[in-house]
Amino acid sequence: MDKAMIAFENVIREIVSEQVAVSENRLRSELSGLIDKTLDVAETATHIGISEKLIYRMCQEGRIPHERYGASGSRRPVIKFRLSDLEAWRAEQRYANFKIRSVTP
Repeated sequence: MDKAMIAFENVIREIVSEQVAVSENRLRSELSGLIDKTLDVAETATHIGISEKLIYRMCQEGRIPHERYGASGSRRPVIKFRLSDLEAWRAEQRYANFKIRSVTP
């Protein structure tokens, strides 16, 4: 019976190891695409949950990290956002909002 239990435990360990490896590879694949992913205005608005119009206004006012592409002074530049920059900015916003609320009586 000892040999049967040892064999059973080895099979379970092997299955778990295989599943962990599959999950790790899937997570690495998904995260590598997210870290440096570039979003356009519509994707950014959807990601944050606000309107495209507000995104444009925030860009114009310099309130959100973004990149502009096109001729200098162009009325229709291409605006892009790095997901990693947006997530860092969102964390700053959460901290600032929490700090303001926690100080206000």
